[in-house]
Order: sequence, then structure tokens, then C-alpha cells
Amino acid sequence: MVLSIRFFRFCIHTILCLAPLQVLAGVLTLENGDRIQGTLILVDKNQVVWKSETFGEIKVDKTQVVSMDIDTDLKIAGREGPCTLAGHSQERWELYCTAGEGWFIDFLGVERAEPYTYFVNNPVVFHGGVSAGGVFERGNREREDLDANINLDVRAGDFHHLIGAHYRSQGSEEDDALEKYQLTYGLRWIFAEKWFAAANSALEREEARNLDLGTKMGLGLGYLFYDTDKTAFSLEGGVSSLKEEFIDEALSEDQDDRYVAGRLALNYRYKFAMGPEVYFDQETFQSLDHGDDYQANAKVGMRTPLVEGVLMEIGYHWQYDNTPSLQSQKEDTRVTVGVGYQW
Repeated sequence: MVLSIRFFRFCIHTILCLAPLQVLAGVLTLENGDRIQGTLILVDKNQVVWKSETFGEIKVDKTQVVSMDIDTDLKIAGREGPCTLAGHSQERWELYCTAGEGWFIDFLGVERAEPYTYFVNNPVVFHGGVSAGGVFERGNREREDLDANINLDVRAGDFHHLIGAHYRSQGSEEDDALEKYQLTYGLRWIFAEKWFAAANSALEREEARNLDLGTKMGLGLGYLFYDTDKTAFSLEGGVSSLKEEFIDEALSEDQDDRYVAGRLALNYRYKFAMGPEVYFDQETFQSLDHGDDYQANAKVGMRTPLVEGVLMEIGYHWQYDNTPSLQSQKEDTRVTVGVGYQW
């Protein structure tokens, strides 16, 4: 009887001693030597969100993290199934996503990682911006120019949806207004650490180029060098199908109304510490049927914050069509100055 009581007390004591270890889900070690006990909430492009047992939810810059010890499976961007974190030392993660297969990953390059149970809820991240600029004159000369843009970036797990809309109107008392409408949609599927499959499409009408309706649909493959709040750089290549219907067919007799083209795109942006951000976007289409049939466009500019969410933007837009309609120039350039809102 005495032995049974002693054994019972031993079991209770053991359970009480182990209980804190079972509650403890992980330890985050920082560069300054601090060890923070708690649980992982999220690893994103710039920081680690950690729920401390003492301080509650905190955010730590990824460059300050020396190691992370957790006992829960992770969902890593570019990997379908759960991954086990076997070790974390400075800038490397050692992961096991399938039985017997080890995998090393650049910790600073991780776009998103979270406990796999959180991923089941499939959270949606939504970013976007609107901007507008123009010239309006009355008096000795009448002129109305308007340039407006809407850009949305919707991310759900490994899928990124890029949606854009553009409207431009240029007119004066001497000439009728020339308008341009453009809608774009791009889909990126992150299937590996930095590789993504891409689909892109566009609808546009541009009276200055004699284009009544143009459509572009394509598939491709891309590589994401960086994607953080501070900087982003990606390259994308693929094949697209282009179809063009013209306002005046007589001016476009020598142009192909439908053709297949190779596509190459580059996107880059960098945000300085003081707030301004520079960007460069470029896209080229080369016909696979006729070597002299190609077109390209590029945008380079700078955004400067004014107040929270509101910014001023200066941009240079360049467009080139090697086989334009008659009476149209091959090259078209413009400079825009406007204000916008970003979230």
C-alpha cells in the first residue's frame, strides 16, 4: 500500500514537471543572446512573428534571428506538404519534407512559412494601389490629359494574383481625344523556393496606335530573386498568343492580326530607407513567325511618400512597335506626374 502511494506521488510529480515542457512549443534565439520561449505564428519576407509566453506576440527582424527550435510542421511557400524543421543555424534551415530527404533553404529568402495547421485556413494577403495624374488647361488653349492606374496584388498561399487596369485620355481643342484602355491579369504559382509558373493575359484598346481590340494570353516560367517589402526582382519568360483587331484595316494591311510570340519580362523595385521607392518594369514580345515583328514596353519611375499611404509618383513610359500601322510612329514616350494611395 505504501509502495502504491509512493508510486502514485512519483507519477503526479513527473507529470507536473513535464507539463511545462509540453506547453513549451519552441525557443527563438536572437543575435543578442536572448532566448524567447513561445510558439511560431509566421515567418514572412522580412520578419518572424512569435508569440512569447511572457511578452505576448512580438515581431523580430529575420536578420536578428540566430536559431529557431520548434516542434510543429511547417508550410513553406513552394512546397505542398508539411515540412519538419530539423535545425536552424544563422542563415540556413534544414528541412525534411519527405521521408529520408533533407533539404537546406536560405532562411532570409523564405517568402512565407507558418505552422501547417494555420495554413489549412488559407489566409489571403491583399495589397494594392491607385494613382492618377493629368493636365487640364482652359483659356488661350484647351487641353485635357488624364492618366489613371489601379494595381492589385492578392496572395493566397502559393498563388499570387496580379490585377491591373489603366486608362489614358489625351485631347485638345485642335484634335479629338485619343483614349487607351488596358486590363491585365497575371497568375503566379510558387512551386519551388524561388521558381514560379506564370500565366498572363491582357485586353487593350489604343486609338493612337489604330488598335481597336488587342488580346494577349500566355504561359511561362519565372524566377524570384527577391520579394520583400524593401526590394523585389523577378525574371519571367514564356510563349504568348497575340491577336489584334484594328480600327482602320486599310492602315494595317501589312500587320499580322494573330501570331505567337516569345515573351520576356523583368520587374524590379527598391525602397530606400528614407522612404522613396524606384521601380523598373519591362516586357518584350518577339514574333516566332516573322523576325521583324516585335514590340516592347518599359516603365521606370519613383514613388515618394507624402503622408501615411499617400504618395507622389513620377514615371517615364516607353513603348516601341517595330511594325506599326501606317501614319503611326514606332516609338511612343511620355512622362507622368501624379498622386496615389497605396495599401
